[in-house]
Amino acid sequence: MKEIRMWKWNRKKAGWILSAAVICMAGLIFWPVTDRQCREGVAEAYTSSWYVLQVPGGDTLYFNFLRSDTVLANLSVNREAACSRVRSNAFFISFSGRVLTASDTVSRPDSLGGDTLLSALRHEWRQLGECLAGYRKMWHETEYYRRTHTVADEGFHEVMARHEQIVLRCAELERCRRAVDLVLARGDAVAHLREERTICCRTSNAADGRRHVACRLLKQNRCGPALWQVADSLLPVGCHRFRLIPFPYTWFHLPSSYYKWWGRWGYRDTDGCGERPDISSLSLRMRHGRTDIPMIAGADGSPVLGPFHNLNGMWAGGRFHSAFSLFRLSVPYIFRPQCMWQDLKASLLWVFRCDGPVSVEKDRAAAGRSVYVTFSRGDSIFYGQAAGGLPAGEGVMHYPDGGIYSGHWVNGLREGYGKYRDSQGIVVSGCWSGDSLPRGRVRSSAGDEYEGQLNRRMEAHGEGVLCAADGEYYAGKWRDGKREGFGFSVSPNEVVRCGVWSKGRFRGEQMIYHSERVYGIDISKYQHIHKRKTCAIDWKNLRITHLGHISEKKVQGHVDYPVSFVYIKATEGLTVYNPWYERDVRAARRHGYPVGAYHFFSERPAASQADYFLKKARPRRGDLPPMLDVELSDLRIGMMGGREVLFREILVWMKAVECGTGATPVLYVSQDFVNRYMPFAPEELKAYPVWVARYGEYKPYVHLLYWQLSPDGRVNGIKGHVDIDVFNGSDVHFREYLQLHGVK
Repeated sequence: MKEIRMWKWNRKKAGWILSAAVICMAGLIFWPVTDRQCREGVAEAYTSSWYVLQVPGGDTLYFNFLRSDTVLANLSVNREAACSRVRSNAFFISFSGRVLTASDTVSRPDSLGGDTLLSALRHEWRQLGECLAGYRKMWHETEYYRRTHTVADEGFHEVMARHEQIVLRCAELERCRRAVDLVLARGDAVAHLREERTICCRTSNAADGRRHVACRLLKQNRCGPALWQVADSLLPVGCHRFRLIPFPYTWFHLPSSYYKWWGRWGYRDTDGCGERPDISSLSLRMRHGRTDIPMIAGADGSPVLGPFHNLNGMWAGGRFHSAFSLFRLSVPYIFRPQCMWQDLKASLLWVFRCDGPVSVEKDRAAAGRSVYVTFSRGDSIFYGQAAGGLPAGEGVMHYPDGGIYSGHWVNGLREGYGKYRDSQGIVVSGCWSGDSLPRGRVRSSAGDEYEGQLNRRMEAHGEGVLCAADGEYYAGKWRDGKREGFGFSVSPNEVVRCGVWSKGRFRGEQMIYHSERVYGIDISKYQHIHKRKTCAIDWKNLRITHLGHISEKKVQGHVDYPVSFVYIKATEGLTVYNPWYERDVRAARRHGYPVGAYHFFSERPAASQADYFLKKARPRRGDLPPMLDVELSDLRIGMMGGREVLFREILVWMKAVECGTGATPVLYVSQDFVNRYMPFAPEELKAYPVWVARYGEYKPYVHLLYWQLSPDGRVNGIKGHVDIDVFNGSDVHFREYLQLHGVK
């Protein structure tokens, strides 16, 4: 029988085998990677997560997560509004499409339910009610603005655009509250976590250079690296993978000029950054990368490359994770038989797949190289990419005042996307240029968000929009952090303030006067006396020819406006009667002018004044509602007993006249009275329509029916000065008001 020759192990054969293994391993490790392959190996990772709460018979509810204070973040019936999207850098490590990226820092259970969720829903039900009430107030304010303004008014379109947003938001809040009502009525609720993971690859094969690929999560370390898998288990076309070797590359570079012994391993840059006195060589990391690798500025999950563009590790969760820890994370998915077979098939498909010509690019000059370092400059500490001793690439700077900047750098200056957080919790983000942020987003610790132009101190300066935590919305111009110039504000607790701002305070609406507005006049016996002579009014030819000289006014076209209404003084106090009242009222009615009577208020008993007015004025059916003219000085108000007594007496007069005429009277006051007294007036008095006298260049910023814009206007047909008034609305609204609210 023929003997079978056994394999004999000897040193010579073992040496050959060991040498071949070392050569193969060295080839695997040191095989150079081109710049293009580095760029094609990185991608953007997007993690979208939300909770779904199915509501039988109602809208589906979505929210982001349940906070520790039993608050549901971003509760909505719209999934996009509730969804949280985390973006990070990612890179491929296998031909079968395995991806390494940074994990989400927020831990979320797969489902939520029980008393904890119901308690949070009760809290949200109350919060939704308060929020809905605030938005309804803003809806009413913007609707009032729409009724009282036209497209000719500056800022009208902007306010109306905000009005549409408020209407949609109200509808969404109502749907959300109804759905919460249904859940609370059932007394049982379970919400389930949903997640979507997507990789955005940069590839020349796509039309726009970007391709989105769905992924699934394989494994992750909280606040560390995460391992994903592409859905079709194949490296996307046009992409490359990094080699993941489970040991540091420094073991193979001891003779290299890149490293020398300083008590620990460090990198000696050819640009001489190690010789700079303000950089500690002991703290230099042994990482070498390139600035032209496309990554998300300021995002986590960046790969760390060695001198041959091989993978040394990655940044995730604010710290460095070595290649060994990354290899250990992916070991269960490398040596499984099905995974090995999957990798083998994918590698063969990738080799024989045509991706187009691959050009080998030359490396940049030494000055363009960057190292990942940690060094201090004065009291500031920087870690990230640097070149020539200056921050260049991705990095984080800690400033002595407690501020932290994380983002992109160029030649030591903040350039590109970055985020700055100061010691007070204010976060500023945007695209930096020359170490300044010309335009960005600012979020305060109180929850206020501003987006727009900024100055060097990162304060609002120029055009910008503020969304305050209390619901206020402002869009307009800023200067050094304060509202300055034209802008408009919509708030649950204020009227729409659209006009000129100065040093953060609203000055008023600067009206544009044109022929489409409804103008009128108010007269007394003084319009019949000119230069000590008695003059009649030419009622046939009344035309407004000038709006007064007290303040500058924006006038569109020539001032030649018709008189649309007339108010005539009838009485004052208990004894004064206008001798021209009867004559003027008859003439105004005869010539077709809507006419109304007014009473000049005094400190005498209000009930007696009302009786005196009704006896002398004798308003007729179809007349304009009567008006009470209140122009008492502070001294006379004090003699009456103070503002409470004044308010009580005004209400007595208003109610008596309303009862006697069937029409709601109008209260005439000055802007100063509005500012000083009306905030303390009872709600019953605030319900009456107001006529405000303000002679400056700005319109009164209160709900009003009329405003008196000047006491020195000119009217053809009347000699001397005349009070010019404007109805706060269009001609259609004025006709409706006269028909619905006139004297009965």
